[in-house]
Amino acid sequence: MNATQAPPTQPLRRTLTLNDLHVGAVFQPQWDTRPLRVIAFDEETVMYDCWWPHIPGWGIDSLNRNTTYYRISTSLLLSKCEYLRTEQYTEIELSTHRPDLPFGFARFADIDWPAVCPASADEFPNGCASYQSSQLCLDAKKIYLQPFGPKGSSKSGVMIEAENPAGFTVSEILWHAARLQSPFLREIKVTTGTGIYRSGIQRKLPSYYIWGSKSRMGM
Repeated sequence: MNATQAPPTQPLRRTLTLNDLHVGAVFQPQWDTRPLRVIAFDEETVMYDCWWPHIPGWGIDSLNRNTTYYRISTSLLLSKCEYLRTEQYTEIELSTHRPDLPFGFARFADIDWPAVCPASADEFPNGCASYQSSQLCLDAKKIYLQPFGPKGSSKSGVMIEAENPAGFTVSEILWHAARLQSPFLREIKVTTGTGIYRSGIQRKLPSYYIWGSKSRMGM
């Protein structure tokens, strides 16, 4: 190389944006040799599957299992991953994973899970009869809900079914969550507020975990 010649430079990596994200997109993270495949995402969080070389194949090889999705912040994926390709999910996979469902809902900072569950959804405390409570917010007939233990550990999921086949209302979800959570509550609280967050799938149904007004990731 001529002394006056500048050394060759690597092509600049294009900055990814939210528009580059889509279900089935495969990315190569900088922190791992294994690629990841997007299952669902929003502006804050990406839920994904991971490639396992020893299989070899994607980690979620069965829809019948109790599976908790991997997750990272959307900003981290966009800044530290390179897009490789897209591997479309089958119709059966999409209908099981339900990437259209919200990641979090029934989030209230001004109420806590009651130690004694109300007799019905209409009796849930502190104004949850607001307009939000009467609106359908979760378009699923059945889901699994996972309560948390006295020290915050996850307990086994329990299937719940909406009164209306079109989906659950906020007040209905709150009541089911309070019913499942109340046996595990103690005087010392591990959360504040209420909230229910997407976990993964269980027996081909969407699963959610019960927590406070912020998720376990602090979002």
